[in-house]
Amino acid sequence: SVIQMYYTRCVAEVEWDPEAVSHMWERHSVTPSEAEEALSDPDAIYLMPDPASRSGRSDRCIGWSKSREQIVVVIIVRHEGRVYGANAWPANDAHVGIYEGGRADEHRHSR
Repeated sequence: SVIQMYYTRCVAEVEWDPEAVSHMWERHSVTPSEAEEALSDPDAIYLMPDPASRSGRSDRCIGWSKSREQIVVVIIVRHEGRVYGANAWPANDAHVGIYEGGRADEHRHSR
């Protein structure tokens, strides 16, 4: 299967399941508002579908959370025109590399 990488794909409104919110906070100390900052980052990288998705129905966003001052990974599921937040966590080194590499590519192309 092919994974598409998009540089900017704004998400209008995200619906968060209470269980997902609890999991994000208890396991990763990430709030929905921090995740939404990453989703709305103009430099965010979207991997569609998420390469780790078993169902192929989720997308992965790697973006900057201003309030955390940190890159955050967010998993969303698009279903019937709605966007659902599934999980979010602080980026590891590999995700930071994807984010910074994508930004470098984008700046190279804009010159």
